[in-house]
Parts: sequence; structure tokens; C-alpha cells
Amino acid sequence: MIDFKKKLISIIIPSYNASDFIDNVLNSVLNQSYLYWECIIINDGSTDGTEEKVNLWIKKDIRFKLVTIRNKGVSSARNEGLKHVRGEYIFFLDSDDLLDKECLNDLIKLTNSDIDIVIGKNASTYGQTKKINKKLRHNKLVNRELSDLDFLELSLREPFDIVVWNKLYSSKFIFSKNLNFIDKILHEDEMWFFETMYYAKNIIFNSKVTYYYNIANYHSITKNYTLKNLKSCIFIINNIYLNYYLKENNAKKKSIIGAYILNLQITTISAFFRFMRFHKCFGFREEGLMMIKKHLKQLNAIEYNQINKKKAKQFEILKLYAIDNPEISYRLIRNLNKNNILKYLENLFLKYKLNLRL
Repeated sequence: MIDFKKKLISIIIPSYNASDFIDNVLNSVLNQSYLYWECIIINDGSTDGTEEKVNLWIKKDIRFKLVTIRNKGVSSARNEGLKHVRGEYIFFLDSDDLLDKECLNDLIKLTNSDIDIVIGKNASTYGQTKKINKKLRHNKLVNRELSDLDFLELSLREPFDIVVWNKLYSSKFIFSKNLNFIDKILHEDEMWFFETMYYAKNIIFNSKVTYYYNIANYHSITKNYTLKNLKSCIFIINNIYLNYYLKENNAKKKSIIGAYILNLQITTISAFFRFMRFHKCFGFREEGLMMIKKHLKQLNAIEYNQINKKKAKQFEILKLYAIDNPEISYRLIRNLNKNNILKYLENLFLKYKLNLRL
């Protein structure tokens, strides 16, 4: 049998003013049934006693390590953590979440020399607890190695969560591709997810919940959305367009990246108008609309894979109407999944306003 304990896992925890959560998350690490790990806590300039609490854990177990930096944000903290990795595998953990006791053991058992990423199953919780509120999206093809697939295409056909944490990344894979996080933007997970799925050759999904994601401490986009959210999303899409779409020579791969970009544009536009609708916030509405229209005009000539009927319809609406009226395109796309007479009549009215036909 393979001795899994020869495989060191480097756990990276970015931590900013996490005094209320740090003891619980480190306790969930200490209680792992898999013993061969190091835990690198990046104290991102905390001022609430987080550092002092971590130092107590270091005295309990030498596998805990503390690195303190001035406050730069979660991307910089994760990048700093990557500099200190000694393990064969890398695992990201947020300071207000919890691990299942069998998390590392369950994921490490699925590794082999060819696997780039093991993707763990997640569940949301209200508060830092293991009481499950909802199991998050996860691929159905579990406990089997997936290769010879385009994982960007897979993420569009059968969506799974775009998160950094609860994935076991091969250190060789991450460092050979020089992957890191973009500083000073929001939604940094989006770019990391794209790049890891773009480069990965072999991945595997586990079958059990191994990570408990605390949504009670999550500052929801519907509550704290600003122009920086919109600017960050547009920056990420432009980055994918310039550095991957334009440079891709394989026609099929290029069309999938094109579809990925369109999907991100729909997500970005939807988030903007949902916030406007729920919070009746018009302070930056016009500026946001101008940014969206300018972005869409610049990236209008994109070739794309239709993925499936649903995506094809969404992409068609986006390409036809979004430049002229992003809000109406958002509402038409939103209504695609709502088969009732009111939404049918609303769609007719929206198309009448545009004086166009689908």
C-alpha cells in the first residue's frame, strides 16, 4: 500500500482581524486524521489580537507557522503563503471556515503523480459550525480521474463552485505554471479558477463534504457592491481576453475561452443590475453602465462555443442586445428559466422596447 503520510500538505490560511474565528479553524486543522501537514498562517496586518492567538497554537504544535506582513489584502497574503510552501500539495483555507476531520485524508487518497487538482465537496453553514445549510455545486463524476477533457468547458456545461479553497493542488503543477493571485482586485478567485482549469490536465472530484463554508461572515455582493466590484470583473475578463483568448492558436480551445468570457460577462452584468434593483442605488449607475457598454464594444468580436442550448441562447441575447441596452439583455437572460405567462409578456414588452426581434 502507498504510504500517504510521506506526502506533505501545505495549508495556507490568509488571516486579517480573525481573532473571533482563528482558534476554531486551527483546531479543525489540528484534529485532522491525516497527520503530515504544515499550516502556514499569513497574518495580513491584523490589529485585533489574531497574531497573539496564533503564537499560542505554535507553542502547541510545531506544524503551525506564522508569517506576518503589512496589510495588503487576501491575494497578497495567499501569494506570501505560496513562498513558504514545502509540501508536495497545497491547500487553501479561509480563517472563518472549518475542515471536516477527514478532509485531508479524503483528498490525499485520491492523488497520484498525474493528478493536478483534487476538488473537494463544499457545504455552506450559518456561522463557524459543521451544521450544513446547503451542499454547494459539485461535479457528479466523483472518485474517478478525469483527463483528456477541457475543464473550462466542463465548468460551463456542469458548473461547480469557483472557489480557491478545499482543493488539493499539486505544488509541481502550481509552480511550473507560475500561478499566483492578482493583487488589489476583488473576485481574485475568478482568475485563479480560470488559470488552474485552463492548465490542468488531470483532475478528480471527491464524493464527501470536506469543507464547511461560513456564509454568515460573508460580506455579500448584494450588500457591499461598489464600482470596484465591476472594475475588478472587467479587469479579469480583459486579462483572460488579452493573455489567453488572443494568444490561443487551437480553434476549439479558443472558442471555449470565448464562451467562458461571454459567461463571465453575463455574470458581471447580472451582479450589477441585481444590486441596482435590490438596493435602488443609482449613485454610480450611469458610470457603471458606461463602463459595461465600453467593455462590451471592445470585446464584441469574440468567437465562441455554444456549449449547450441554454448557454447558446444566453450568448445570443448578450451578443444581440447588451451593447445597446445591457439591462434589457440581463432581464431577457434572467427570464429564460422562468416559464410563466408574466415572464413571457415581460419578454414581449422588453423586445418591443428594443424594437428588435429574437
